[in-house]
Amino acid sequence: MMMDPVCGMEVKETSTYKTMYKGKMYYFCSPHCKTAFEKDPESYLKGGPRGMPHGH
Repeated sequence: MMMDPVCGMEVKETSTYKTMYKGKMYYFCSPHCKTAFEKDPESYLKGGPRGMPHGH
């Protein structure tokens, strides 16, 4: 299991919501979390998951 870097939920590597950043694949529970990460990946990588965002 992987952890969604935006909300902290556990997600499987088979998730259809994923993105490559700096050579590493990140997996997400929803398109909302994927979009949030892609807008500002460094803030999530440095600050960690922030819980369930609005619209989750």
